Amino acid sequence: MVNIFEQYLLKKDNGVRRRIIVDSTLYKKLEELSKNYEASINKMVNVSIIELIKNEDVRIYPRPENEKTEPHNFLIRESSYKELEKMKEKYGLSIFKLINIAIYNAVNI
Repeated sequence: MVNIFEQYLLKKDNGVRRRIIVDSTLYKKLEELSKNYEASINKMVNVSIIELIKNEDVRIYPRPENEKTEPHNFLIRESSYKELEKMKEKYGLSIFKLINIAIYNAVNI
């Protein structure tokens, strides 16, 4: 049985600080969503990654023409980062791309 805290909150995990290149439109959507949720953009990125790992919904999404990218610093959960490294090998995609896919999937539900 899942207690109420496990249903809504993530357990603590060590973090891995990384500078990740994110599509500008995806980051702007996260900024907009952060106004409606009690979560930082960093936490929303981590939840997006967890969902990608859980579902393995790794599909290349259509990028708008002339899409700009911006580097951002994130503290990625260590356990999630290890899983992303496995997915990198499995799918032949960079961790940057996997994180962008995770964010895309999360903001386009």
